[in-house]
Amino acid sequence: MLKILKVPVLCGVALLSGCVMTPEFAMSPEQAAVIPVGWSSPFTLQPTENPDFQNWWNTWNQVELSELVASAMEKNTSVKEAQANLRYYRATVVVTGSSLFPSFSGEADGSRTHSNRQGVNSFGLALSGVWTFDTGGQLANWTASKANVLSSEATLGDVQTEIAAQVATAYVNLRLSQRQVEVANQNLATQKDALDIARWRYMSGLVESTDVDQAITSLEQTRASIPVYEANVLTYRNSLAVLTSRKPEEIGVLPMKEIPVPPNNLSLSIPADTLRQRPAVRAAEADVQAALANKTSAISDLFPSFTLSGNIGLSAVTLGMLGKPGSKYGSILGTISVPIFNSGALVAQVVQRDAQLQAANARYQAALLEGVQAVEDALNDIWSVQLRLKSLKIAEESAVRAATSARQNYQAGLQDFTVVLTTQQTLLSVQESYAQAEASLALAYISLYQAMGGGWKVPEGFEKKHDRTEKI
Repeated sequence: MLKILKVPVLCGVALLSGCVMTPEFAMSPEQAAVIPVGWSSPFTLQPTENPDFQNWWNTWNQVELSELVASAMEKNTSVKEAQANLRYYRATVVVTGSSLFPSFSGEADGSRTHSNRQGVNSFGLALSGVWTFDTGGQLANWTASKANVLSSEATLGDVQTEIAAQVATAYVNLRLSQRQVEVANQNLATQKDALDIARWRYMSGLVESTDVDQAITSLEQTRASIPVYEANVLTYRNSLAVLTSRKPEEIGVLPMKEIPVPPNNLSLSIPADTLRQRPAVRAAEADVQAALANKTSAISDLFPSFTLSGNIGLSAVTLGMLGKPGSKYGSILGTISVPIFNSGALVAQVVQRDAQLQAANARYQAALLEGVQAVEDALNDIWSVQLRLKSLKIAEESAVRAATSARQNYQAGLQDFTVVLTTQQTLLSVQESYAQAEASLALAYISLYQAMGGGWKVPEGFEKKHDRTEKI
């Protein structure tokens, strides 16, 4: 038995002495060059090494939003699909890893044959095994499958990040639509007062009917906008229903609330650390590692492989004789497979894998660039909207005073009705713009959280075993 075991060991040593190893991922100079030292946006945040924004929506003090995101993380169909894909790739690791070890199968048989009126029994037990090993291809395939698990984990995180952002975006837009209904109704009441004044002055013979007609026109234009905003409320409710895998009636009619105000205590890491947090970047990195392993596997196919097969067993004419002297048998066979002629297919396969590696590296660099752009764009949006809100707030206060003064002056006969209409329309426009800016600020923060990978929980062990931050 010891002699039998020495055969695969010696063959393995002979082959593995020239083993083709998969190189570890390392960022190229071109890839490292696209990562800035710091953020260039005028809007700056307090730098922090490890900012926690995994469940960022819980910091917005919006119970409905937190419940909706939690429901989406559990029931959303895209999340479920990504989770199923992850289970598939985890099982694949077991499948590819099994090729690194010998496989065994057992057999038991019994038969009886008749010849010349005599019966002959035959019983047997057998154990057979096969072990194939090469110069590193099987190990490379296993490495690639583990990298695919990392990529799938990060892809799941990317889906979770995207779904959380979509839920929050629909929620903010729903609150904006409710606010627009409220603003329109408030202005509608003011315009009704102006219409009553115009009618009273017309009935008194102080003005022409033109004032009344203009007042009606303005009022009905405002009234016409309300069904549009109310329909938007239902549209965003339906979006939330799809994202949380519910029926629209299960979402119900959310009671009127103000547009969410993002907390102002957000912190941001340096670009290198922020990009590492993005699941899309991690997925792209894992894809590069898988491509490296696949290329190694293709190179391994250029070299010989060795297969060891054999069996041992017992055979006898009665069950009782199994195990007795003379009932044992065994055999072992070693085969070396050497590629000789394949019309260049194996070399072409290496070229294919190398091309896939180059494509994976390009996608990784693109993921870095997209990450930088996403964060910078979100920071710029926050900066510009904050400045816009300051000006719109002043404009709204002035518009309220102007509209009130114009209506009072018109009622006293000191102002033309055109001024009343102009100030009312300006007030409505400014209030709508202010509401839109409030929503835009919330949406910009959502984009920033998404850009930073917020919503994704890094799997346990992922950071320690597979982090390449030091190479960035």
